Amino acid sequence: MPAKGPVSILWQILFVVFVPIMDLWAFYRIKKLRKYLLFVYLPQLIIGGVIAGFVLSAVFEENSLDRMENFSNDLQGNDLILVVSNIVLGLGFTVFSIYLIATWSEKWNKQFENS
Repeated sequence: MPAKGPVSILWQILFVVFVPIMDLWAFYRIKKLRKYLLFVYLPQLIIGGVIAGFVLSAVFEENSLDRMENFSNDLQGNDLILVVSNIVLGLGFTVFSIYLIATWSEKWNKQFENS
């Protein structure tokens, strides 16, 4: 159920950053869940799908165990690049989520100051 009054911006941020699944509830409380899913979850799914498709297409390009073994060996050399890119993307989406929850919660709270 959406909040009936002002929300704590600090708690909203803590829900988004530290408690899995509670980010959805935090955005639902301020009636911005659909926008959050569109701006954050959908791009994450698309980027993840593109990366998974790229990796899987490279693995299954040839139907042989040798090709998979070669791909695995090639991947080991690029582990650092994959890890760093995943961390950067994850942090980017987290910072964006914090920005969204802070600004949208502030707008939500302003509705109740005028009343």
